[in-house]
Amino acid sequence: MFEIPGWDEFVARCEGVVDKWDQKKLLLMQRMANICLEEISPLIPVDTSRLVSSFQIGVVTPDEAEIGTNVEYALYVNDGHVQHRRFLPISYLSANGRKKYVHSKGKKKGKSAGGIMLKEKYIPGVFFLEKGMQAADPRIKNLGESFMEQIAREIEGAGL
Repeated sequence: MFEIPGWDEFVARCEGVVDKWDQKKLLLMQRMANICLEEISPLIPVDTSRLVSSFQIGVVTPDEAEIGTNVEYALYVNDGHVQHRRFLPISYLSANGRKKYVHSKGKKKGKSAGGIMLKEKYIPGVFFLEKGMQAADPRIKNLGESFMEQIAREIEGAGL
């Protein structure tokens, strides 16, 4: 959420005077949404790229724009969460391009799954949404002020 100083008064004055006002506001909102998505996307942690690729611009109206994802774990990555103690069935761990194989244990060799026991711990949030919006704020304000200046020139008769 962001606010451009003087925006409400500006909109009230321009609604009846400017041609195609709603279309121009819709275009402005689309541009603002693109800026937000540009600033948020690089801050999203990449594991499988599912979360990054799922972020998109949703509904855009002349008064608001929606940016989000339908990935269920997005809030956990952004805000942080508790990882509960549990068994994770895996065949290997990988780090820095190297694989370490996890051997299966049990009476029937090869039949039981190998894995590791995860400890209960708190996974801190990355806050990519908040940081992205904070980074987008100056660009959005500049775009809004530029839009207001262009509309003011149009009202004076200079045209866009």
